[in-house]
Amino acid sequence: MAIIFHPTDSPIVRGIKTVGVGKKGSQPLARDLAVEILADLKAGLVPAAAIGAFFAGLSFKGIEDDEKILGEYFPSQEILSNPVLLARQLCQEAPPNIRKICEQIMAGQTLDQETALILGRFLFSDQPGDTARGLIACALRVRYETDDEYAGLLKAMQETIAAPWRIAPGEGAPLIQLAEPFDGNDKSFLITPVLGDFLIKQGYRVLHMVGRNSGPKFDMNLLDVANGLDIEFLSPSMDLKKRPFAFGWFLRQQDLSQPIDRWVEIRRQTVKRPFLATLEKFLNPWNASVIAVSAFHPPYGEKMLTVAERAGFPGIIVVRNGIEGSLAFSLKRETRLLCSVRKNDGSYLRHEIVFQPDLYLSHPLETEEKNEHPKAIDNARLIKEYIAAGKTANRHFDSRIQLTCEGFRQALQWIKTQQSE
Repeated sequence: MAIIFHPTDSPIVRGIKTVGVGKKGSQPLARDLAVEILADLKAGLVPAAAIGAFFAGLSFKGIEDDEKILGEYFPSQEILSNPVLLARQLCQEAPPNIRKICEQIMAGQTLDQETALILGRFLFSDQPGDTARGLIACALRVRYETDDEYAGLLKAMQETIAAPWRIAPGEGAPLIQLAEPFDGNDKSFLITPVLGDFLIKQGYRVLHMVGRNSGPKFDMNLLDVANGLDIEFLSPSMDLKKRPFAFGWFLRQQDLSQPIDRWVEIRRQTVKRPFLATLEKFLNPWNASVIAVSAFHPPYGEKMLTVAERAGFPGIIVVRNGIEGSLAFSLKRETRLLCSVRKNDGSYLRHEIVFQPDLYLSHPLETEEKNEHPKAIDNARLIKEYIAAGKTANRHFDSRIQLTCEGFRQALQWIKTQQSE
């Protein structure tokens, strides 16, 4: 019988949040929590993916004395302290070649692009082995994915795109793909639809990639806001040459790729953001001219530029140090735009724009927006108000639109200039 699992503070969730953070953030389990987790494991109350994620995080962190009691879950106590034996025990349902890859990863090895592609094809298949899927998601996250691993996994994801979306919508204005993070926003209102409207007026076609919220922030994401705006999502039957649109096209992940959408439930079990939180935004069904993504934490700006370049996007914009969980710019600190453009010889030229908000606001704001747990219905109302009147009663919202649109104008102008040379 399938285990119904919801994001809670259950023992396994608290365990993953403790041991599955990463190289710098993981902490030892308290003995009481280890005992609680063991009891749930023995009772069969923990979903397969959560088991894999928990033990991968625990193993990479290193086993402490108070955690050794968890060895009672396995046929032999030595399994817990041996990463290869642990992978072999946990991943028995997975195909033999995948078990071998899991053992390699748990032993600290990295994968070449071809092996990562083989792994990715399993991850997005209907083959048994969700414990292995959870283990891989956590292990790669904790030790950081390599560029080759990202490239192989992304290629496997591209292969899952449904047939109707493998055909581009025909000739027309350059297409810019706005990839707002799917995994939740809990601090500010989203302005992405208004940004889409602005870019359309700048002469672009706009595609918004949206998907169900896998967490860990469950307040809202762009799909929720789109529902509040009564957006008509793309379907294969639409005539894309004639269809009018205000904010751009909105393509749901569940329509684009069922195998990737299935990972929403797996990601909720594994709790922490896996490689998918980065890669799902780079799916490229229509060969977009420009991809725009965000990266809040410093190392990921460079990583996302590299992923986008290796995926072949001609123009790339990474919004760094903006509002976490959003493409929007900060109102009080500088936002960095990491840009890249593909040259005629196939190489990429990079450029950074440091965007200072006070230079573009006639009346600089004294504080950043403080909006705990924003609601999609309120966000949609603000967007409708802004589109109708060109302003709202929310000065932070209006200022963020002004800054973000100006920053995108500058970034796209740089890309266009480089492409014309």
